[in-house]
Amino acid sequence: MPSDPFVILGIEKGASQSEILEAYKTKRAYYQQHVFDEGEAGADAARMLELLDTAYQDAMTYTHEHAEVSGEPSEGQNAYQEVRAAISSKDFSKAQSLLDDMYYRGGEWHYYQAIIFYEKNWLNESKKQLELAVDLDPENEKYKRALDNMKKKMDGSDAFARGQNANGGNAQDGQADRQYATQRTYQQDQTAAAADGCCTACQCAICADCCCECLGGDLIRCC
Repeated sequence: MPSDPFVILGIEKGASQSEILEAYKTKRAYYQQHVFDEGEAGADAARMLELLDTAYQDAMTYTHEHAEVSGEPSEGQNAYQEVRAAISSKDFSKAQSLLDDMYYRGGEWHYYQAIIFYEKNWLNESKKQLELAVDLDPENEKYKRALDNMKKKMDGSDAFARGQNANGGNAQDGQADRQYATQRTYQQDQTAAAADGCCTACQCAICADCCCECLGGDLIRCC
């Protein structure tokens, strides 16, 4: 039986952390379906589950260490300073290019990818990136809060659209209501951010309101 974690997971050695996670989840779900099979099949499935857990941890560790040794950006070392600056100046093409060039793609990478997608009003894609960030770092309160806010925003947008269709509201009235609702959300987020030391002054300038609870009012157009 192979010992290389990447071979066990069925991915290339240069895979990102999100790709490692997806491969692990897919294979684990498969073997969990067969762990209670009779005879040797069930025993093999149980052994593979243990092997997959070890391979996942080893692959994640290798990817992180390789990023640091090769000088690639890694989280916790101001790796995203340029990305933040690009987003702050609304240069989303540059921000995306910087992210694309990063070898190590952990939770923070997906968090900033979510912000860029949100700026483009790609809410579903932004939500998926936040889900990956939480999967990769389940204890990170910033990621969990951002995902929770995104879900609330998307649920609220859907409910608003249903209400407009049911009441026959026109587009102009709908836009006015959306702007008012967004402004109220922004004011509430600003109040919450003052009490929450999680976001720095720099982050406040670049984070979408659903991602860091400290959005500037210039992004009302995205709601």
